[in-house]
Amino acid sequence: MSSTTALSQHQHAHEHHPTPPPAARDVNKPEMPAKGSPGVVAVGPARVEIPNVKVSDQRGREVRLYSDLIRGRVVVISFFFTSCTLVCPMQGRALAKLQAQLGPRVGKDVFLISVSKDPQTDTPARLKRWGEEFGVGQGWTLVTGAEGVMKKLVWDFTGEPLGPQLHSPVVLIGNDRTGTWVEAEGLSPAEELIDIIDSISDPAVASGVGRPLKVEPEAELNLPRAVGRGRTPEARLRRHARPDRVVR
Repeated sequence: MSSTTALSQHQHAHEHHPTPPPAARDVNKPEMPAKGSPGVVAVGPARVEIPNVKVSDQRGREVRLYSDLIRGRVVVISFFFTSCTLVCPMQGRALAKLQAQLGPRVGKDVFLISVSKDPQTDTPARLKRWGEEFGVGQGWTLVTGAEGVMKKLVWDFTGEPLGPQLHSPVVLIGNDRTGTWVEAEGLSPAEELIDIIDSISDPAVASGVGRPLKVEPEAELNLPRAVGRGRTPEARLRRHARPDRVVR
């Protein structure tokens, strides 16, 4: 990840301002947590409003993205497509390990949401088959929807167009109740992702699984460049953002 967030780069792109190349950062450390407000993803200086759009899950049920899946919860949001043969299977296995290590916390204290980048192909039935392959259980929701809805959703949160192209396994980990969000590497060991989850969870909810997250305020982090995209995970989001406004 870079020293500024992908979200802020994305907002700058909307304003046609040039963005300096991202600085290299440590692969093992996430972006510093940012405080926002309920209903808004805030990573670094950037803010994106979470749309309450209608989407469909792997069971074919129509749900609202924000009010049904995110509001008031601690969530781990990832992006994938079912025909992916490189990044998505690796991330699917990583999230399955996270689900296993979180145990009964999934669906109670922590919720996983995987958003399709290829809604034309990813019907609820295909999501269900993918979920069965990776052991998706209660509290892990796979999401698809109308192309127009998903196009804006994926663009706002990843800075990438829809379609089955190579992409970064970035995840957004957030506590909607407190407005605290962290962008992290989705292929990280489950223990490291749990550290982040615990660090942003309410004290009464965090179980103590994993170690407390330690991030040096002035640390210069070195994160890998996005797979197939030639930029860091946050660089995809930074194109969206301008720090003084919310992307809607």
